[in-house]
Amino acid sequence: MCARCGEFGSHRFAIAERAPQRLRGLVWEGTYAEAAAGAIHPLIEEMKIAAAAEDDPWSRMIIGISWNDRPDGFRYFVGIEAAEYMAPAAGHRLLSLPAMRFACVWHGPDDGDVVKHYGRMIDWIETEGQERDVSILHHREEYPADFDLAGPPVLRVMLPLTPAGNLTSGA
Repeated sequence: MCARCGEFGSHRFAIAERAPQRLRGLVWEGTYAEAAAGAIHPLIEEMKIAAAAEDDPWSRMIIGISWNDRPDGFRYFVGIEAAEYMAPAAGHRLLSLPAMRFACVWHGPDDGDVVKHYGRMIDWIETEGQERDVSILHHREEYPADFDLAGPPVLRVMLPLTPAGNLTSGA
């Protein structure tokens, strides 16, 4: 049984809501090849250290936000939840996100290529009559604070959807 979603066997696609959230973290910008070579790993490691210092275990989730707005790559924010009163640490930035709906699935160590998992989720979104909404961000990823960058990827992959009731087609 999966400790994160309570399901036996393969993980299931679902729709999840996220409340407005204020994050503090680091920004990286580069090519897909640089990202595949591990360019984002130092940012995740730094945020793992920041998350370990938090008292609230729920604020220890490491969150990645990507914007595919470059012809040769993307921008990526890696952060943790920040209290309203908290100023960012040196070199960190704040990011405020509104309430959002996402298609999501836990990607486990035996689930293969993350990009292919995103592709299957895109197919599921279309089958379910949902629509993606990339007006705020393109992808959200949630990593457990104990995520091992040397091992297979373990994360929740998330694609933003149009708000409920705002579908322009489908059911």
